[in-house]
Amino acid sequence: MAEEKKVDLKFYHIGKVIKVVEPKSGKNFDHKKKAVLEMWDNNIITCEVGSANLKDGDYVLVKFNGIVQGNNNIFMNPNQVTDVLSEEAGEQVWRSYKGFYDKAKPSHPLTG
Repeated sequence: MAEEKKVDLKFYHIGKVIKVVEPKSGKNFDHKKKAVLEMWDNNIITCEVGSANLKDGDYVLVKFNGIVQGNNNIFMNPNQVTDVLSEEAGEQVWRSYKGFYDKAKPSHPLTG
């Protein structure tokens, strides 16, 4: 039997900051600042933000690390916020991603 080849991926997705979680806002055991993010595909994730000076409502790019294993197995891991976009650029990219997602969603056969 042939051994499956693993391929490492790095890619970025746009998100919108719901809430910045500072280490002093509770019992933070790893002492790292994090953000709760709404992603373009309606997922909610939390990831580290490093030294980024974020505020609620900011548009950000999140680096994902992934592994492709076999034919159709892709494992994704949100790693860290890497960029804070201007409001204008963020809204434009957000609309592009959301527009693609909305077109790709299957519709209900009776209600559309």
